[in-house]
Amino acid sequence: MKVEIELKLRVPPEAVARLGRHPLLKSASRPTKLVSVYFDTPSLDLKSKAIALRMRKEGKRWIQTVKGGGGMLAGVHTRCEWETPVVRGALDFTKIEDRALIQLFGSSELRRNLSPVFVTEFSRKSIPVEFGGSTIEYCLDRGKILSGGREEPVSEVELELKSGHPSALFDFALELQKTVPLFVEGRSKAERGYALFMGGSVRAPAKASAVNLDRKMDVGAAFREIVKGCLWQLQGNVQGLLDRDADCEYLHQMRVGLRRMRCAFGMFSPFFGKAAFSEMVSELRWLGGELGPARNWDVFVLETLPPIMDALSNQLDFRELKLASETLRTKSSERAVEAVSSHRFQSLLLKLGAALSRESWPQEPSAPIFDFANRILEKRFRSFEKGGKNIESLDAAGLHALRISGKKLRYAAEFLSALYPGHAARGFLGEMAGIQDALGAINDAATTNRLLDILPGMEASHLVRGWIACDARHRAGQLDRKRFKSLTPFWKN
Repeated sequence: MKVEIELKLRVPPEAVARLGRHPLLKSASRPTKLVSVYFDTPSLDLKSKAIALRMRKEGKRWIQTVKGGGGMLAGVHTRCEWETPVVRGALDFTKIEDRALIQLFGSSELRRNLSPVFVTEFSRKSIPVEFGGSTIEYCLDRGKILSGGREEPVSEVELELKSGHPSALFDFALELQKTVPLFVEGRSKAERGYALFMGGSVRAPAKASAVNLDRKMDVGAAFREIVKGCLWQLQGNVQGLLDRDADCEYLHQMRVGLRRMRCAFGMFSPFFGKAAFSEMVSELRWLGGELGPARNWDVFVLETLPPIMDALSNQLDFRELKLASETLRTKSSERAVEAVSSHRFQSLLLKLGAALSRESWPQEPSAPIFDFANRILEKRFRSFEKGGKNIESLDAAGLHALRISGKKLRYAAEFLSALYPGHAARGFLGEMAGIQDALGAINDAATTNRLLDILPGMEASHLVRGWIACDARHRAGQLDRKRFKSLTPFWKN
């Protein structure tokens, strides 16, 4: 078994020739044709276990490969790989030595039901590169994936680490990207093949998950794990956002991952200093500005407007307002897609990946994460509690500031909750979610008014303003200082 570490990057077909002229890639190399057949059962038992089984023909040789485990971060795929030469392209499970795989493929029913699900055909040009003290195998793959009469083009670069440190993969990609547009590819060929087999499906929206922390960690290690989780959520929704017909939840969850990451950088800045990640924070702020309008129009068109139209359409014609709103929603969606497709965003992903991969990720001065967690949670709780004492008298600006303060507290609690007894943290987070929902609805009302200001003057706008004003007053009535006093700081138990 070997551990495969590789960075995958899509390259536009029209940029391939220019990429080949890059000074770092001038070594002579003859392309090799590779044909791979991927197997699974009709119910995709291997896919459900994150296992890929393929048979690849390389010239006159046949190689059976099983891949599994590992993960993906900013386009770097880390997987366990078992390769075995076989005869005439016939599957041979006697060659497998891993115990877990022996047990899996020991099932006669599974073996009997295995059949091809998709095929990849591509030409590969490989060049060994020495870069930054590491050895990297550069592979340019051009071809297609085929399944069920459908096909999808392949034009990508794989940078596989042969020796050295994973951060070199990102640094090398950033060097290539100075002259050629490259796009981080979060999906392996196997994932793309399965999606094609299933009719072009994409992953479900990636939502925030618990961070794997323990009290033995120092602050730097915990910080790394938290940012990794945020990056996973951010990148896990890119493909869905780029699909114009996909659920708008991809955009929503991408923005959540973005806000969580900004919160993480802000939360740890007292420890490492704001200058340490100022460039990345600035780029995250830019991205938030590009995605924000699209999310605001999604909420207005899909959530705010429909119940108002259902209730009041007999009093007024909303068609002009709806059409104008949908036009602006489309434009803001195009802006978001353009940002996520940009060189600037791809560079941000690579820089985040490089920072997270480096051994120089902030580790000094070392301190236990538990002590830091207690301090930061207490500080954010006191700030939020102070704002809630005067909740009844806060104006729109004050309520907005309170919502932001609550969001910072909630994200910090979510990040660090694994360090404390689960039941106490869950109760606190549940209470926070209720308060934030009410504050969020009030903020949505303010956002709706700003959106209506953009639209041309329409009579229907007045009804919408009145409706949301009533709803905001109702939501504000759900908030009083008693709700803030009911919050029990779980880090003190």
